[in-house]
Amino acid sequence: MKHYAVTVLPLFLLFAAVPASAQAPAVAAAKPKPAPRAPDGKPDLSGFWQGPLLRNFFESVGGPPFTPEGQKAYQYNMTQSINPEGLCLFAGVPRASISGVPFEIVQSSNRVAFLYELMTTWRSIPVDGRTHPKRISPSYFGNGIGSWDGDTFVIDSIGFKDELSWIDDDAHPHSDAMHVVERWRRIDQDHLDHEVWVEDPKFYTKPWTFHRVFTHMPAGQETMEFACDENNIDRDAGRLGFGPQQPGR
Repeated sequence: MKHYAVTVLPLFLLFAAVPASAQAPAVAAAKPKPAPRAPDGKPDLSGFWQGPLLRNFFESVGGPPFTPEGQKAYQYNMTQSINPEGLCLFAGVPRASISGVPFEIVQSSNRVAFLYELMTTWRSIPVDGRTHPKRISPSYFGNGIGSWDGDTFVIDSIGFKDELSWIDDDAHPHSDAMHVVERWRRIDQDHLDHEVWVEDPKFYTKPWTFHRVFTHMPAGQETMEFACDENNIDRDAGRLGFGPQQPGR
């Protein structure tokens, strides 16, 4: 490879040598494309989305103090419990919302499905005017019902498991009384705004909120299979580890 000597002119001489009329005008930033619309006229949330992993999540969003019962549950998680993700259990909400792992949204007029790469899990939210059932079998993602508030998709969820389920990566617990309201709004073609309100009167002294923006993944990128338990050599200790690759792989 040839290298060529470069003569560096003083900065003022360089600009003086270029007539003002010949200087290129500043290029304006491209205007974001508007959010696409579904056939029913609602904003189309469909697509592959990703955001950065939120570290020290609870403190960063100003999480409220514990109740005495919440403090006891937190100390248990810190000293005796096992990180549920180390056991390949579902993250649930709001924990799945702070992960940096991609997810896909698939939308129809009466359902909005979230397909998570994390643990290869999913949830399907009905949008048909129903209310929560009187009797709910507790689950990691809770019982979610959807509705539209103008151009914002709202998910109201209750009925959560209260064991082996954390609200973040730092062992903060939640009880079976947790109530989560999510508001999803597609700002433009490439950005998805997400606002979350969490109430848990058993474990926290007041409700709290957090907010983030997800980015549409580049064309050709999508979610992948997440086989959490494959080669997990430390499952019983609650730490996710990977064993040696098998011959021929």
